Amino acid sequence: MRDVVIDANVASDQQRRVRDCGMMRIGTRIIDFGEQTSMKMHWIDKQRLRRETLAGTFLNLGSATAVEIVADVGFDWLLIDLEHGSGSLADLRGMLLACRGGDAAPVVRLRSVDPDTVKFVMDSGAAGIMFPYVSSVDEARRAVRCMKYPPLGRRGVAGVIRATDYGRNWKPYFDEANDKSLAIVQIETPEAVEAAEEIAAVEGVDVLFVGPLDLSVNLGHPADFGHPSVTQALQHVVECCQRQGKSAGILTKDGLVRQHKEQGFRLLAYGSDSGAVISGMQSYLTELRE
Repeated sequence: MRDVVIDANVASDQQRRVRDCGMMRIGTRIIDFGEQTSMKMHWIDKQRLRRETLAGTFLNLGSATAVEIVADVGFDWLLIDLEHGSGSLADLRGMLLACRGGDAAPVVRLRSVDPDTVKFVMDSGAAGIMFPYVSSVDEARRAVRCMKYPPLGRRGVAGVIRATDYGRNWKPYFDEANDKSLAIVQIETPEAVEAAEEIAAVEGVDVLFVGPLDLSVNLGHPADFGHPSVTQALQHVVECCQRQGKSAGILTKDGLVRQHKEQGFRLLAYGSDSGAVISGMQSYLTELRE
């Protein structure tokens, strides 16, 4: 958007021309809405993902205001959590709009692999989808089919949707969506770990993302992230991804970031908006009570 400074005594006929050209005068400034660019999709760079660590965080408050604040922090990607978070599909559009304040790619985690929900989320402008509790090749293939356009999948095609800037960018979006959208399947069970090689080999699957808490519980060691069976499972997932040319991801935590990076995880998420509010408010209270 371009600002043009004009003289305060601008003539009334010039004001009319400004109005007719799609501009707005505020004080001595003319805001030229003709300079606005159309909506741009923020995809995750898959080539960069294979060689670098991309930093993200979870957004589970269901608040577009919180998303707007976080979007401008500098993360590479953001996870809008509709599985365990407080938001709903009715809140999603507002949260995706709030992401436009920064360059982070918005990924949405769903509760299950539901074709209609996946279609709505992708049409709304998500850069990718995270599917929880994927424990088999069949489940991974189903996730890809729901998310990708033919011939790779069965996603319904529409022209006037938010992801295409309501039709203005339909062809570019359609041409790149299958290649650039990120399909993330979560590895959270012993069965998923055992099938990790085959899941990673599924065409269209981009990331195997470990849910460490669920995995530790299902391995019989709740929240014991240093237990040998848990760390061995993590390493196995990473190695399977590397052999298949895919990327491994994980929700990391304080004290484990370096370890997870060294293990080879590339798509990292740390903390959440709700966690930041809790820790921030508790620190304020601690200082006030001293």
